[in-house]
Amino acid sequence: MTKKHSKPLSKGFPRKIEGRISESRYQELVKVLDKDSSLTMSELIRRILQNQPIRIQVRDRSVSDLIEVLISIDSQLKKIGINLNQVVKSFHGNSSTIEKFLLGKKLLAFQHELGNELTNLGEVLAKIQVLWLSE
Repeated sequence: MTKKHSKPLSKGFPRKIEGRISESRYQELVKVLDKDSSLTMSELIRRILQNQPIRIQVRDRSVSDLIEVLISIDSQLKKIGINLNQVVKSFHGNSSTIEKFLLGKKLLAFQHELGNELTNLGEVLAKIQVLWLSE
């Protein structure tokens, strides 16, 4: 008589196996898993049993942080560009000198924002350059 399962069986791996290992071996497996968060304990043991290579994906947090900053700067530059285009369009479509003066002040504010973002971009690129050149 077969045992009824409350959960449906996995299509790829229908059989469950349990076993025991020493604490030292378990700690070795945990160390490998700490290095690569994309692996599960089951996947790691399957690869070991099937003599498959175990590739550890290492992510450098400093590079990930820099890329996030670059994405943020890119987003800010796009926003500044959109606002700048709107102000320039209003400037050219307006005949009033007072309106043009006020729009010119807005353009000056965008210039300062753009300068700040370009400074941030330069700092991030300098950090990336140091990382790449040190390898």
